Amino acid sequence: MRGSAIASGALLIGAWLAAVAATPAAHPDFSGTWERYPPPGGAKADPRYAPTPIPDPPLKPEFKVKWDIDQKKLQQRIEEGQPAGDNYVHCIPDGMPAMMMGMFPMEIMQRPEQINITQEAFNQVRRIYMNQKLPKWDEVDPSFYGASVGHWEGQTLVVETTGIKDYVTFRWAPHSESMKITERMHLLAPDYLKDEVTVEDDHFAKPWTWAWTFHRMKDYKLQEYVCEDNREYVSADGSQHLKIGK
Repeated sequence: MRGSAIASGALLIGAWLAAVAATPAAHPDFSGTWERYPPPGGAKADPRYAPTPIPDPPLKPEFKVKWDIDQKKLQQRIEEGQPAGDNYVHCIPDGMPAMMMGMFPMEIMQRPEQINITQEAFNQVRRIYMNQKLPKWDEVDPSFYGASVGHWEGQTLVVETTGIKDYVTFRWAPHSESMKITERMHLLAPDYLKDEVTVEDDHFAKPWTWAWTFHRMKDYKLQEYVCEDNREYVSADGSQHLKIGK
């Protein structure tokens, strides 16, 4: 009997050790406030954490012609000190993926079942629902931030997003509402977060990829940002004007 009990105990201990070994490591905690790295203002980035350059969108020829024209118009506006004439002028927020590199900090709130990302600029919020199936783009109402689902692959958070309004663009790149954004987020160091972005759409000849990095900010609290009364607008010829009166 005693030998049998010892054998049974050994089996239980072995099973427990196997279960511990099979249990995945705790997921990293992205909670907190983050600013894009390096911060605006020309600060030099540490090569260990530097983001990758963002290439031009790999547009198919039939879409690239207009994009090239728009880029020349944008460069002219910049040289003249005029606003770009993008959605900001109309008090319209960035949407995805541009909100992830907003001009102000962002806050991440993380729970096992849901991760929320709030961008200070325009008080933009995206909600990532964990361990759910990504709906088809035509099963959701198109929106600024789309429908996002996430799951963990080891220490990497993988987020898929679709259902972005077709006039919500990044770097003026045209796309359809079937566009899909895939992000792979992981920590480079305790206070440095990398977001590898891949955008796929039938407007592109191949996936559009780049990587952003963010630095965690200590004790920073997001401020309210409301585009309440924007007096600037850009006319059809690209010139800047101020609204007079209401």
